[in-house]
Amino acid sequence: MQKVVWDMDPGIDDALSLILALRSPEVGILGITVVAGNAPLEMTGSNARRVLEHLDAGNIPVAAGAAKPLCRPLEDALGYHGPYGLGDSSLPPPAASLHPEPAWDFLSRAALEAPGEVTLLATGPLTNVACAFERHPQLPGLLAGVVLMGGAYGLTSYGRGNRTPAAEFNIWQDPEAARVVFDSGAGILAVGLDVSMGPAACLGARHLERIRTGQTPAACLAAQLVQYEMRHHGCCRMHDPLALAVLIDASLFRFVSGKVEVMVTDGPERGATRISPLDNGQESSGGSRPTQIASAVDGARFLELFVSRILDERHV
Repeated sequence: MQKVVWDMDPGIDDALSLILALRSPEVGILGITVVAGNAPLEMTGSNARRVLEHLDAGNIPVAAGAAKPLCRPLEDALGYHGPYGLGDSSLPPPAASLHPEPAWDFLSRAALEAPGEVTLLATGPLTNVACAFERHPQLPGLLAGVVLMGGAYGLTSYGRGNRTPAAEFNIWQDPEAARVVFDSGAGILAVGLDVSMGPAACLGARHLERIRTGQTPAACLAAQLVQYEMRHHGCCRMHDPLALAVLIDASLFRFVSGKVEVMVTDGPERGATRISPLDNGQESSGGSRPTQIASAVDGARFLELFVSRILDERHV
């Protein structure tokens, strides 16, 4: 089991990935930190706790972080994810309170208590992570690694932006934070739109019908979320569950290695991610290690993993 601290902004696909994680013995969630992104911070904090409590996992602490990007106003994605960020699901308000520590201190403490053992999974804008790295400069070296959902790298025909023609939403939302993280020296594995926008990794009608056969709280919530995505967007794209899947079975993916440069301009290139190769595997200037970027995924095997875990009564 991999020890994970998870920074997220739920969000439909964050919620689907959380359902999958709670039914995957390969992943042990030490805590969740929330950031503004798909929804405002108050809403992402509430959504994380609502999903956890619905799945009888309310003992997992949730700590709140940044309410807006480092240098820019927040531009949420409620138009995509629904008025409260979780489609039209009707989960009750959370009973538990937020953890008292701010997100960046929670993350740092978790890494200090188990140096080299904690993986950071980041599936929202990288504001909290950048704040943690800036406040605790030793943190990148204490983590086992960083797995993030973000970027569009031009490695496949799907590696184009979904917020602008050049940029993926998470990186576009806070490009300054993304640059801090990619330049931090942490070992980073990035799952971007190159794989998550491919139709082979997208849930469709036949997957929804299978999920609907489940009677557990996990299956019922997953069915509601997938149905909302399909009704409004044609299919259910699995951006964040794919990032989580790296921790469950990395053999699903192929990766390329390079240095990632994040564009921090205010123009049409804002949030674009560019890859440059590193000679002979050497570190780049500033000590950053090469980023491993997902360039292909076995979509059929990933979707079968997702659906079978959701329906597996043994993981209730």
